Amino acid sequence: MRSKILLAALLLMPGAAWAETFGTRYEVFGTVGGLKAYDDEGSIGTGTAASGGFGYRATPKLGFEIEVSRTPHLRDIAGGTLRFEGTGVFTTGSLLYHFSESRAQPYVLGGIGHLHYRREFHFLFIGTSDTANGFAYNFGGGVKIFLNRRFSARPEFRILVGEARNNQAVEPPFSVFRGSIGLAYHW
Repeated sequence: MRSKILLAALLLMPGAAWAETFGTRYEVFGTVGGLKAYDDEGSIGTGTAASGGFGYRATPKLGFEIEVSRTPHLRDIAGGTLRFEGTGVFTTGSLLYHFSESRAQPYVLGGIGHLHYRREFHFLFIGTSDTANGFAYNFGGGVKIFLNRRFSARPEFRILVGEARNNQAVEPPFSVFRGSIGLAYHW
C-alpha cells in the first residue's frame, strides 16, 4: 500500500508542480535580441537591441514595468561609402496583462515614454551627427516561462515608436521592430 501511494505521488507531482501558481510581486529583467528600424521612408537598418527594466505585479494578472531599451541600427550602402548609423534609447512605462498565473504566462503590453535618438551620417570623408528627443510609445507581447520560482525566461516581440522631430536624418515616426529573449529574477 505504501509503495502505491509513493508511486501515485511521484506520478502526480510533475503535474502539480506545473499547475503551481508563480505569483511574485517584483521582477528585474534584461533582454537581448534583433531589431529592424524604420522611418517614414522605409527601412533604415538592422541591429542588436539590449534592454533592462523593473516590473511590479499589482494583481495576479495586471502588472506595470519600466524599461530602458537601447536600439542601435546600421545601414551601409556601397561598401561603406555611404553609412548611416543611429541609436534610439527608449525609456518607457508599460501596463502588462498576464493571461495566466501558471509556469508559462503569456502577456500583452502597451505603454508610453521618451525617446532619445542619436544619428551619424558618413559620406566618403564627410560626417555629421545629430541628436533629438521626443515622445515614444510601445506595444507587444510575450511569454514569461518560469524556470523555477525565482527565474523566468522571457521571449518577447515589441514595437517601439518615437517622434524625434528635430532630427535631420530620421523622419518621424522612428520605429523599431524588436524580437528578444530575456532572463528575469522575481521576488
